[in-house]
Amino acid sequence: MFKIETENLILRDMVEADIEKHMRWFTTEKEWWNWDAAYWYLLELTGNELDKEIENQKIGLTAFYKMIFRKKPDDRRYAFEIEEKNTGELIGWISCYCIDLNFEATDEDSLYAFGIDIPAMRFRKKGYGKQAFSAAIKYYKSIGIDDVYTQTWSGNIPMIKLAEKIGFHLVDTKKDIREHNGQKFDALTFRI
Repeated sequence: MFKIETENLILRDMVEADIEKHMRWFTTEKEWWNWDAAYWYLLELTGNELDKEIENQKIGLTAFYKMIFRKKPDDRRYAFEIEEKNTGELIGWISCYCIDLNFEATDEDSLYAFGIDIPAMRFRKKGYGKQAFSAAIKYYKSIGIDDVYTQTWSGNIPMIKLAEKIGFHLVDTKKDIREHNGQKFDALTFRI
């Protein structure tokens, strides 16, 4: 299994047991949905619609695990599970997606944007986000990804502060493009 170690964390490939933890984050420990704009749509779903989407998430995670399971140790990684060293507990993940020159999500292999989620609230505000993201960026640069991007929204102050601590700088602002809890926010793109 591929892994990167920091002072307090292990960034590693997904293992099958991680799927159960992810599903807990999609069914009972959902506070993080408020921070990750990619999952805001889940906040509006109820009943059968939500159940169906949760099942789709499980299918996607299972397929992702099977893909990771087939990777060789020296294959490129674009996602990591974040494990706390002392407890061995899965606390979140880092993932990658492509964006085009207008900083919009695309299926084309273009610019790489990386995001981090730490749904486990008791592991926040410990510097773990900075450790994990910094280690992942170092890895991405080592495999030839020179321009690393991250995106968030103007109300996500913890992510903005994390990006700035690591050395990202703001390269694009799309005004009032995101709406959350009846309020408009800017979409922000940062580059390091």
